[in-house]
Amino acid sequence: MNEKIRQIVDDTLKKWRITSPPVQVEEIAKKEGLALVYKESENDKWSGMLYRKGKTGIIAVNDKHHLNRQRFTIAHELGHFFLSEDDTDVYVDNAVIRFRNETSSLGTDMEEIEANNFAAELLMPEDFIRKDIEEYKDEIDEWDVFELAQKYGVSEQAMTIRLVKLGYMQMH
Repeated sequence: MNEKIRQIVDDTLKKWRITSPPVQVEEIAKKEGLALVYKESENDKWSGMLYRKGKTGIIAVNDKHHLNRQRFTIAHELGHFFLSEDDTDVYVDNAVIRFRNETSSLGTDMEEIEANNFAAELLMPEDFIRKDIEEYKDEIDEWDVFELAQKYGVSEQAMTIRLVKLGYMQMH
């Protein structure tokens, strides 16, 4: 599945001529025919939702969350959009509704794991990371993680996880 995710992300980046970070996930969503709606919500457990009907849909995002989290949520929902062609979780008028909530990041639901992997690959493409890592001659430290997170528009936690998964860092 990771190879499939990487291929979809690579194709998407090429399609929209994205060659450097930060990846503008908002623009990708709009160009793919998805409307973005930022909803005010006091419920911190709710991050986002995908309402899909065929090749179009709406991504709703909790606008109370940090911008980096909103970007991850959009990328996560794009993952559901690209990866699930015939999803049957919940239908409303023949449309699929997907929510991103506090359990999405726990790694227990395969569709959520795949959407999180898609989001990480889209926001922090392996090829982009590899190119940036070549600039670091020593072991990557906290400052490097901070700089990379800023450059990619993600949290330091997301960048650390990505660097560990790609083998550039070890968890301590």
